[in-house]
Amino acid sequence: MTITRVFSYLFVGLICITTMADAADFKPLPGQTSVKVCADAFNLPYSNKALEGFDNKIATIVGEELGLPVEYYWFPQRIGFSRNTIKKVDPQTGKFLCDVAMSIPAERGMYLPTTPYFSSIDSMVYRKGEGYELTEISDIAKLHAQGKKLKIGLFDRAIATETLIKDGLEDHIQYFQMMPGDARINSGRIITEELASGRIDVAFAWGPVAGFYASQSDVAMTVVPLNEIGSDYVFSFGMGVRPQDAEWQSLLNQILEKRKDDIATIIAQYNMPSLANVKHTEKTKRAVYTIENGKVDNKTFVGWRLFNSTCFVCHGQNATGTDIAPNLLTSLEGMSEFKFRKKVLHRYFAKVNLDDPDRRLAFLSQVAGEQGVTKFKMPTWSDDPNIRPHISDLYAYLKARSDGALGEGRPEQIEK
Repeated sequence: MTITRVFSYLFVGLICITTMADAADFKPLPGQTSVKVCADAFNLPYSNKALEGFDNKIATIVGEELGLPVEYYWFPQRIGFSRNTIKKVDPQTGKFLCDVAMSIPAERGMYLPTTPYFSSIDSMVYRKGEGYELTEISDIAKLHAQGKKLKIGLFDRAIATETLIKDGLEDHIQYFQMMPGDARINSGRIITEELASGRIDVAFAWGPVAGFYASQSDVAMTVVPLNEIGSDYVFSFGMGVRPQDAEWQSLLNQILEKRKDDIATIIAQYNMPSLANVKHTEKTKRAVYTIENGKVDNKTFVGWRLFNSTCFVCHGQNATGTDIAPNLLTSLEGMSEFKFRKKVLHRYFAKVNLDDPDRRLAFLSQVAGEQGVTKFKMPTWSDDPNIRPHISDLYAYLKARSDGALGEGRPEQIEK
């Protein structure tokens, strides 16, 4: 990967004069000569090389306020993003490749996050003019009962999956791979290709993706935010810096506060679904898993499926460990879900198209060749907002196995 530098300036009449005057309010950090942004070159509505994404425009605002050019280091925003960008040092210069990542979860993890600049929720998208209206997930089942069978498209582990399966629509779901091998292709294709062409009738996608690509389509579409699923599924995003860069985080927070109205105007141009009337989620303590007569609830079953599409490659078919990865049943003894997320998740798990045999073999070769397996650390799922909400499903399955409540092999589901 080589560094591609793109310098972005905005000088327009009175705006220029105002910006230059205001820039004196914020001074660059010592030694800072540019705003070095880690971003994906093919990831609209967030960013692209043509600087058309809202993150590109927000980064330009940061450059304006500091009186510095904006420089990009491009890398696909998927598994391994932080490891290969903001945490990686250029061996020629001895400096980090970039200093700020955009659209990072506004929670402390691999990054030190700024205040968020947008929040969203998963959404349902369907074509207009088809003679029906969808306002919530259950409407699909109601149409099905009336003889209108809709083809449903979603990415595996989507938030709507559990409800659709409970409604008896599993045979009408077509699952799509979130991260295809070609990094130039993103999740918007479920709308621009599959939904627009009629191969599916309703799509589920993350809010910014749903709103943007529906508005860009030549086929008229309706976007319905899944506000029914509750406030627990509203996720907020801001910028992320290295944990040791607290001064840089503070400076960015000041800029975000000063230019919050301008940033809100930018975000509004990308047609994000409304968060009005989001159902308030009452936080109640729920059972980690449910097992009745040896059969498991949907949450635990989804966790089994997630483990056996990804983690088994290193941790073994039944999570009991291999020569290259530990026994997770032992690791989870007495471990809370919070600790699982913060300690285990950030260190071990990855999603690298492991269901493909050739990719699986290539990945195992990579593990074996990286300074020996004892020093190999799996990349994290924290960069992917589409997977993160379903880590609790994985925990449910592994916890049930660790507690001895669930045996080996494919579990049966509790009959609805």
